[in-house]
Amino acid sequence: MPTKTEKDLWVEMSIREIWTQAHFAEIAYSHIDPKAATGNDAVFSSIHSFLSHCAMVSKMLSANYDTTTPRTIENVLVISSTTVHTKTFRNHLEHYDERLRRWIGQHGVNIMIGDYNIGPKSALQIPNMVFVRHYDPNSQMFTFVNDDFDLGTMSSEVQRIKGIADNWVKGMEGGKINPPFI
Repeated sequence: MPTKTEKDLWVEMSIREIWTQAHFAEIAYSHIDPKAATGNDAVFSSIHSFLSHCAMVSKMLSANYDTTTPRTIENVLVISSTTVHTKTFRNHLEHYDERLRRWIGQHGVNIMIGDYNIGPKSALQIPNMVFVRHYDPNSQMFTFVNDDFDLGTMSSEVQRIKGIADNWVKGMEGGKINPPFI
């Protein structure tokens, strides 16, 4: 049996972390609609948690060990394009201050700010309104400063990625997948 290197251990730990972050995303996602049904604005805390865990999955998928190793964890797991692995929402979360300046520049200072709203966006027909945070439980669409994110689709993708990571770990533990991993 080949000897496991530091790089191999890094790959294993990264894949296990993807599983963990996907698991946490599932938990956060399961809390969204019950909170939305009560009209509780805590729903946005669960949405932010869900998106943050999805962002961590995305980061871990795109990670590579070093500049001499171009293969990423996504390559090791053979995961093709995924909605979780888009940088749009990740960048919105990480660069919120910059996004605010850009959105203000695009929309001007005379906008209406819609924040912490739950329900169909069509119920709020207000001219020149920017939806900062809005959740529609019927469509599972979360709007973050006028960009829509389909949380249902993202949740399905996180579950799929979690299954792939779980199968990889089981294959590695069962001796079907052996080092070197990359």
